Amino acid sequence: MKKKLVWLILIVILVVLAAAGGYIYTEYSKWNTPWGKEDETFIINVQEGWSARQIADELRDKGIIDNTEIFLIIADLRGIGDKLKAGEYEFDGTQTPYEVLNLLAIGWNRRRPLVIPEGYTQPQIAKACEDLEICSQEDLFKEFNQVSMFSSVVSPPDGKTNPGLEGVLFPDTYYYIKNTPPVKIVDRFLKRFNEKFNPITDEAVKAGKTWWWQQDDTRESESVHRIVIMASIIEREVKHDEDRPLVASVFVNRLKKNMPLQADATVHYAIGDWTRPLTSTDLQINSPYNTYKNAGLPPAAICNPGEEALRAAAMPPETDYLYYVTMADGKARFTADYNEFLQFKREYKQERRDIREKMANDTADEPAADTTQPATTP
Repeated sequence: MKKKLVWLILIVILVVLAAAGGYIYTEYSKWNTPWGKEDETFIINVQEGWSARQIADELRDKGIIDNTEIFLIIADLRGIGDKLKAGEYEFDGTQTPYEVLNLLAIGWNRRRPLVIPEGYTQPQIAKACEDLEICSQEDLFKEFNQVSMFSSVVSPPDGKTNPGLEGVLFPDTYYYIKNTPPVKIVDRFLKRFNEKFNPITDEAVKAGKTWWWQQDDTRESESVHRIVIMASIIEREVKHDEDRPLVASVFVNRLKKNMPLQADATVHYAIGDWTRPLTSTDLQINSPYNTYKNAGLPPAAICNPGEEALRAAAMPPETDYLYYVTMADGKARFTADYNEFLQFKREYKQERRDIREKMANDTADEPAADTTQPATTP
């Protein structure tokens, strides 16, 4: 009888151990198995002051975990139950609950991709940040006006942006979390600018020649500003990278002859409108940024140029070109002869007329829309 009892107890213990082992193995498998599919994602906003249980409840509601108690036990065993950090998180279906817990513990907040195209200005950058909830426009403008790379420049036409910073907020794709402090945003822009710009000027110096921006015994900061200003004009004037160095050579040659640059982009910047062709009245606007009325470079950059424009401005080829016209296909033609320049302009205007006529003919050839109404049964 006693032997039977002992065997019974042993069997019960084995069954309990097997069940416990099976349960532990099942839970372990869940914690190390992706919670969803590759194309599944969800975002969770962990508020300041949330407890580990509140976070666990949120994860359970999202389908990441199915047992909040196991979550709390594992978090406590790892000593991070009270160290889960607030913030916005994005998890995808390929991550395991264990990985999710790790990300919550280290505070790996969701990174929002901020794409800054070449040629953006401070207002455009500020709006992009606000649209992504990275930072408000107002706060970013405050930070813009706390930092200046260049001094002794006049205010821009809008009277809002900082001309001492325009041109060095480098265009690129950045990743920021929600509500990033503005100082961190600007710092990243400037660091990226230096990473891209310094190798360009190093290469120029190693070439062993005196460049246009090194003349007149200017200080280094003034030389940098010259390059940045010219690059900003090139960025907005030129559509194709292969044309940028030649356009830079045109500007340098005109500077040497004390000829106005006559760059349309500077007038667009002065009037604050990039959406329409310039008129003869626009070209007479009284602004230091108007390179039709003023010789030399404008007082500050008109946008934030990319790497190719900076390289073209820093190391333009030697040419005798004084004029260029950007044709209807976006490519530029260059010449040192004024009469040939006028011919290019006539050809450009003819190209534009041809395009408008073709568009009008194509529209006329389209079948009229069927405006008849379907019959209805009374």
